[in-house]
Formats: sequence, C-alpha cells, structure tokens
Amino acid sequence: MQRSSNASDYVSDVTVFFKDHFGVPIQNLKVEIRGIEDQAGHMYHSASTNARGAIQFSVRKGEELSVHVKRWTSESMKEVARLSAALSQIAFHLTSPKTQHDLPTKTDDSGGGNYWRGTYKVKAHDNLTAIARKYHTSVDLLKRVNGLKSDLIVVGQTLKVPPVESRKSDEPVPKKPAPSGTPPQNDHSNNDHGAPTTMPRRGPAPIIFPIAARPLNDEGGVYGTPSCDYTWTKQLHGGGYDQARYGANRAGGRKHAARDLYVKSDTPIVAIAPGVVIKCEFFYCHTWQISIHHKTTDGREFIALYGEVKPSSITVKIGDTVNQGQILAASGTLLKANGTPLHVVGNENVSMLHFEAYSGSLGFDSHSRLNGSAMPAPFQRRADLIDSLTILLEGYQATFLDAPPLKAVGQRIAIAQLNISEQGKAFIKGWEGVYYDDSKANTYYYDDSKGYCTVGWGHLISKSSCTANGYVAMSSKISVADAQTLFDRDVARIETAVKNAISVPLYQYEYDALVSLAYNMGSLIKAPSLCRKLNSGDYVGAPAEFLDIENKTRREREHDMFCLNTYNSNH
Repeated sequence: MQRSSNASDYVSDVTVFFKDHFGVPIQNLKVEIRGIEDQAGHMYHSASTNARGAIQFSVRKGEELSVHVKRWTSESMKEVARLSAALSQIAFHLTSPKTQHDLPTKTDDSGGGNYWRGTYKVKAHDNLTAIARKYHTSVDLLKRVNGLKSDLIVVGQTLKVPPVESRKSDEPVPKKPAPSGTPPQNDHSNNDHGAPTTMPRRGPAPIIFPIAARPLNDEGGVYGTPSCDYTWTKQLHGGGYDQARYGANRAGGRKHAARDLYVKSDTPIVAIAPGVVIKCEFFYCHTWQISIHHKTTDGREFIALYGEVKPSSITVKIGDTVNQGQILAASGTLLKANGTPLHVVGNENVSMLHFEAYSGSLGFDSHSRLNGSAMPAPFQRRADLIDSLTILLEGYQATFLDAPPLKAVGQRIAIAQLNISEQGKAFIKGWEGVYYDDSKANTYYYDDSKGYCTVGWGHLISKSSCTANGYVAMSSKISVADAQTLFDRDVARIETAVKNAISVPLYQYEYDALVSLAYNMGSLIKAPSLCRKLNSGDYVGAPAEFLDIENKTRREREHDMFCLNTYNSNH
C-alpha cells in the first residue's frame, strides 16, 4: 500500500491473531480480509497465518472489516468476525471454535484416532473439574472441545486436553511427518505419572475479576433479565442506550467508554493484575477513579480505570505498587450536585464499578489525561481506549469458572459437629422474602411466588393462600421477634435434614451452602445427584449439581459459596 508523507494519520496497521481454544497459535490458516460497506466486498488482504498464528496488513483508518477463514472441511471461505480499524495500530485476538487446523492424528488398528496434541484416559473417581484443574483449563472448555453435553464421563473414555509435554504409552508414538505448514508437535516420552502433563502455569492467573462476587447485572441476575436488561457482557448492535455496555449512547452524542458492573454499595474493588497507580482523582457524581498501569505475569501492559469508587474508601495513592487481588477501594454511590441519589435503573440508585481499559499505545505517563469533556469525541477519552470486555471476561473465567483449587479432605469437620454460621443465616435471609411494616417492628403475612401463605423469612404457613388461612396478605402481621423465632426453628429443622442426607465431613461454607439450598427447597430430596456425589467423597464434582437445580441465580451463589467461600446474596 502506497502512503503519503502523513499517511499515519489515515492508515491503520492491523494485526489479527488466531488461536485455538487452548491458546495455541493456528498456523498456515488461509485468511481473507474484506470490506463490509460495499456490495462487492472489496478484498483488502489475503494471506495464511504465520508462526504466531497472525496476519498483518494496513487499511484506511476507521474501515469496517470482515474476516473470512478457510472452512475446515472444504476450500470455501466463512466469515468469522467483523472488526473496526479504529486506531493507527490495533491488534485483534480471535479464538477458533475448532481446536487445530489440519490436525494430524495417530490412527490405531480399530480405525479410530487419538488426538495428537494430548489425550487423557478417564480413571475411576475422575470428574471434569479435577481434570480441568490438572491441565489448567476449565470444565466449560473441556466440554466444548470434547463435544460433551453434560458433566458425565465414564472410565476408559479418552478426552482431548491442552498441549502436552510428555505422556506414558504402552507403545512409542510414531513420528510420522506432519502436513506442510502444520505446527511442530510436542515430543512425547515416558513418565512416571501414566498421563499427559502440561507446563504448569506459574503463579496466579494473569488477570482476575475486579470484584469477588458475580455482578448484579450478570445474565440472569436482577439487572440481567429480559425485563431489566443491563447485562454487562452483551455487545451493542446498531447503537442503543444499553447503559452498562461499551459504546452505548449518552446525552449530547457521547458514547459510553466502559463496562459497568452493578454491585451492592461498598463492595470491595480489587486490582486485576500487578501494577502501579498512575491516577487517583475525582471522576463523576461524587465518586472517584483509580487508574493503574498493569503489567501482567504473561507480559501484557495496559491501563485499567476503576471508576465510580467511594472516595473515603480509597486505600492507594499515585505511585503505589499494587499486587493482584489487593483491595483498592469500595464501590461508591452516584449523587447529584445537591447530594441526592442519582437514579441509575428506573427509580433505583445502583452502586457499580465503571471499568475502562486503555491499550497503552499512547504511553503510561501519569500526567496524560485519559478522560474529560475536552478529549476526542464520541467517547471523550484518550485515543487508545479499548472495550474492556475481553479483559473482564478473562478475569471472570479465572475467578468464577475455572476449577478452584482442591483442599485436603482431612481439614474438613465432621458434619455432626457443624451448625450454620451467622454468615449463612444472613445469606438465607438475603434471599427469602420479608415485608416489614412502617415501624420495622413487625412483618406482614404474604402470598409467595406460588401463592402460598408465608410470613417472616420464608416461613410457610400453608400451601394455600393467606385468605384461605384466615389472614389478609400485606395487612395481617407478627412481630419481628416472633418471625425470628420461626426462622430459627425452620433453620434447625433444615439442618437436621441436611445431616440426615449428608454423611461426609464439610467445611463451614460448604455446609452453609447446603443448608441454604435445603431451606429453599424444603430438604435435599430434590438433589439426589448432589447428595450421591458428595457422600462418595466427590467434593469437586458435587457442587456442579447446584447449577442443574431451579432458581438459577440463587443456585449460582450457593455454588460459589460451596466452592469459593463467598457469601453473596445479591439478586
């Protein structure tokens, strides 16, 4: 491409990386870059990926591009992504739904094939969570790569796993030549473990999530439903006013520069990676922002802006070095100039973390402005602003979806010695409906979601309406003290049911999660798989059963409590 002397003002140098689900570059993949604005679909670039799984080219800045790759089973091309060349230098990372291009296989006498890049044969007492932890990946990824519809695996089943360094085999692996352009495969040799091994990840995940609890605007959360959809993970198509998402329209033609994570007030905000604080200043509506120049353990550098935090809660200052997971501040409350709450969703004032990201291509100088009305439209941000979604999703995966570390069974407590904690009680109360009168000294009788007469914190009077039982819903009432007595009796009854159903020792938070589940369902009778797995000692596979039971959002929170010791009743 011929450039004029000031071509850099008009040209975008683009790099597109292609990787498989295990993060390995896909080499020798035929790629075409086409335009999408014109009917003819102008061809900007055609090439095959290099050793880094990348292609590089230049186009006019601001061009909208369509990425096409060669299909796995034919010579035809398929569109896989649409990109915008918005900056002078920009890189995109695309993950293939397949695992490897033109993947060589080792064929045995039966005509079947072994997955060359790594296999694992399921043994007795194995489960997907333990296998995922062994290979530093996630259950979700193993299921997708292996085409599994559920968590069910059987002894002797061969699973595809991430790239291996070595594996034990009854016969040496034949070293047949790979097709031209195929990445070199790992050498395989015998080892003492009888299974493939990977290079372990050094240290923690490069990026974690900036809050320890799932956001209230997760899909399916209280602000992530079809009727109240502020889901932070969704992409905008054709503009719109979906306020939590990057690119959403704002007053005056401005666009939203961040992803907003809705949380409860005063939720701790943590550093997603190591770094140095470069800004700590006023942000918006009585809240402040903290900007950090992050350097991840795998060599990446970028700026993260943690916005809308409570100024009095900030624990760092400019120049401070921060560690991954270090608490920076707490989520703030948006207030108008007169000090009254700002309505965020309808008539509600919702606390949030406003999370922006900058590529760092314009440097990391603490004196460089990142935002403000004088900055370029439409975002009014520095030109290296990027959508923070990819960073947040990586952290979300590491914090909530990857298999948590296994803990020694011997440290657990005999279930007969356990009683629900105060945290556990507060968690249950946070989920159960309770209606106070104006004095806050009494609670009303009410009909629950099934039309059953209920009072206090989910105490069931009868499987019929309040009227049928001689009460007037939202008029008849009992004292809070009496409601507390009913709650304590209900919890005691449920604890007995849990101890009758479960026989193995548990951590306190595992026990609390089971009591919450049983309190909501009346017992654990409706969770036979969970009980069976847990009583067999499968502490890793059992909690996955929470996610297959009705009341999705509460089950996710109970699952997180069981696995991660987080008590989050946000809903």
